[in-house]
Amino acid sequence: MSLNNILEIKRHIVRPNWLLAEETLRLFKALQGRVPEDEPQVLFVGGCVRNVLLGRDVDDFDVATPLPPEEVTQILEAADIRVIPTGIDHGTVTAIIGDYAYEITTLRHDKETDGRHAVVAYTDSWVEDARRRDFTMNTLLMDLKGNVYDPLENGLSDLDARCVRFVGEAARRIEEDHLRILRFFRFTAQYGGAAFDVEGLSACKVGAENIKNLSKERITQEFFKIIASEKPYETINVMFEHDILKELMFSNETPEFLEHFCNFQARYRLSALFSRLFVFAAMDFDNVKSMESFIMFPKVFLKDMKAIAGALNLPDLSCDHAVRESIYRFGRSTTAQALMIELVQDRVMNAYAPNALEIIQNWDVPDFPVTGNDLMAGGMKAGPEMGVELKRLEDEWVDNGFS
Repeated sequence: MSLNNILEIKRHIVRPNWLLAEETLRLFKALQGRVPEDEPQVLFVGGCVRNVLLGRDVDDFDVATPLPPEEVTQILEAADIRVIPTGIDHGTVTAIIGDYAYEITTLRHDKETDGRHAVVAYTDSWVEDARRRDFTMNTLLMDLKGNVYDPLENGLSDLDARCVRFVGEAARRIEEDHLRILRFFRFTAQYGGAAFDVEGLSACKVGAENIKNLSKERITQEFFKIIASEKPYETINVMFEHDILKELMFSNETPEFLEHFCNFQARYRLSALFSRLFVFAAMDFDNVKSMESFIMFPKVFLKDMKAIAGALNLPDLSCDHAVRESIYRFGRSTTAQALMIELVQDRVMNAYAPNALEIIQNWDVPDFPVTGNDLMAGGMKAGPEMGVELKRLEDEWVDNGFS
């Protein structure tokens, strides 16, 4: 069935460079073959269409096709295009052409779902494929000419209104995959307006208890994206009000403190995910431990959190020496994030912050000039006492202004 018989062009965009790229043209030419253009065998879908309409950067290229994955693989390999079976059980392969990676998924619908996994069946219907997606703004399609199609007739209007709305009945979409609860909040944080969709909020609250049945990896991925968004505190407030991950509500002051902290990060362009997570946990390692019931922290994040705690245990970062000591002991990035925290706590005056940041960025960190060999040359034997003496001398050297 031709596309023109079931869909009509709803919008036309000025084509971005990636849509005109030789790699993109090569992919579409191979999959379209000799089939007439009004019977498309390949269209862009989802995030890349959404982002180009919003004027945002596009770095993920999702493509939909009615062709089964085995046929996609055969066609592309015959065209000397590398294919990786990244999600073959769900009809997905990835085509690698030059520096571009295109994730190609066969049109499908869900036959069975259990809240975590789905058994899929293929279809040749663009509309049926759109109906099984999560949010209306993710159902939009686009061809090589920059023509945008809206198979459910509400994706563009919701995108224009910055409304993150579930496709069809919100509760049913959530029953199919409980991760969509967190995705609802993440998408609203990233793409939504000031107001949340009421039906979506209600359905998320009802289904929130099922989040704990998801894998840590899936929860972590979505939660980190929420915390990394421009104004995570607004989303987190709404999540707590609706008992979403209520086990992580450590303090009634957490979202407010996080708001001020994120504002300082934005002012000085020093955003860092590990420090936001630490602030979210009220800078309490017992809370960090509780979060690990749901969240997988990279080891480097835990290390950096401990470094921030160490920096905050120094005399406040309101003088040049304290800033230099923190840099020496805990590093530049950690010191900058500790400074943002102390600004929120009013331990550092706003007027001093630019001077502190100048030191953080440009101070040449000296090396401690004494070694174990120096002590042995003075008659001390190697052993635990030498380590204690080196530490005492280093502390004295730091206290004396690194001299």
